[in-house]
Formats: sequence, C-alpha cells, structure tokens
Amino acid sequence: MLEIVSLTKTFGKLRAVDNFSMEVEKGEVKALIGPNGAGKTTVVNLVTGVLSPDGGRIRLDNHCLLKLPPHKRIKTGISRTYQIPRPYPNLTVLENVLVSSYFGAGLKGEEAISNAIESLKFVGIYNLAEKRAKELNSEQQKLLDFARALSVKPKYIMIDEIGAGLGISEQEEIASKIRELGRKGYGVIYIGHLMKMVKAVSDTVVVMNEGKKLFEGTYEEAVNNEEVIKIYLGERYAKS
Repeated sequence: MLEIVSLTKTFGKLRAVDNFSMEVEKGEVKALIGPNGAGKTTVVNLVTGVLSPDGGRIRLDNHCLLKLPPHKRIKTGISRTYQIPRPYPNLTVLENVLVSSYFGAGLKGEEAISNAIESLKFVGIYNLAEKRAKELNSEQQKLLDFARALSVKPKYIMIDEIGAGLGISEQEEIASKIRELGRKGYGVIYIGHLMKMVKAVSDTVVVMNEGKKLFEGTYEEAVNNEEVIKIYLGERYAKS
C-alpha cells in the first residue's frame, strides 16, 4: 500500500498541501481531481521526492520514503508521468525508454531491451521506436513519457494530466490502458480535469481544494456531492 498521511507543504504564506491524506492499494485506480492550484501536482512532487514536505508521512509497503531521494524512490516502486513530458530530445524513442529500463528498473542487456519494447508496445508507440524524441508530436511525447514511467517496473504509478489536449479517441485509448494497469495489479493515481476519463478509469475519486481533501468516494458520489459541485464541477456540469 502507498500511504500519504497528513502531508503538508508551504511556500511562503501559501499552504499548497494542508494535512492531506490518501491511500492506494495495489490493483486500485484512484483519481485525484480538483481546481487549478488545489495542490494535486504538489502532492505528486512530494511523493516522488522532487519536493520535501514540511510535515506528514509517506510510506510504501510500510517503508518510510521521506529520507529517500527521487532516484531511490523509483527503485522502491514509484514512478510518474509529467504534465509536460521531458524526454531526451536527441535520443530515439527506444533509447529514451532504455534509460529508464537500465537506471530505473536496474535491468541489463537483452532483459532491459525486452522490457523497453514491452513498455512501448503497451502504450502503442513501438512503431516509433527509431524516431528521435524531438520529432514526436505532443500526443506521442505523452505516450513516450507513459512508457518511460512503466519501464522502471513500478508497483505504483502517478499519471499527471496525460489526457489533456488529446482527441476523444486517444483519451479513450489511454483510459483503457490505465484500467488495464489496475487489472495487472499496479496501484494508480490518475490526476486530471477530464471527467469522462475520471469516470472511465477510477475505482475511487479524491477531490482536493486549497491543499485539503474535500471529498473521497465513488465517481457517482463525487458528481452528486454538493460541495464538489459548488467548488469544482459547477451547476451546469451537475445538471448535464
């Protein structure tokens, strides 16, 4: 289990994350949603070690992660995607994923190559393996980022805004991949604004606002919750 307990992070006078807690089990897909500035990506940065919290605990299978740097957290079983992908632009698609396979998963030789190819096939861009990353469009770069996150062989993966800017068919395809990860036993935190994707992927929905947990429950409970409607969804969405 990935446990986030009473997490707090302050930037000057702004409390970006305020006593926030959530848990994710293996095989569970949990959506984390909320208004812009709610603190969602800050939570991802805290869990993955990009930022250090001012208070709280982060535990993975009963092991404390707080003193571990990002590269060691990857080796414990946590990976992530980024809102804006960060590939190595002059490496090929396959080489990009191989970097994660070598240094994240700790694999060597043919095993590393096989793992990288499997990740590219899963996300659907193995046909682009020999292209340089800088030649990819924005959708393809997001899928490359997804493949890189998978190739470190995580137990838990945090997927941040992967559907934004994509067409409906691409969103549906990625949603099906995220659901498949849950069926394969991964723990998944999906962060996004697209409610159709949230509905398609999630077992449970957590709503943040101003750094705090506002709500946790099923998708249907979320879209019928008065506070969630008022603060995030709006009456127009609730009536649609």
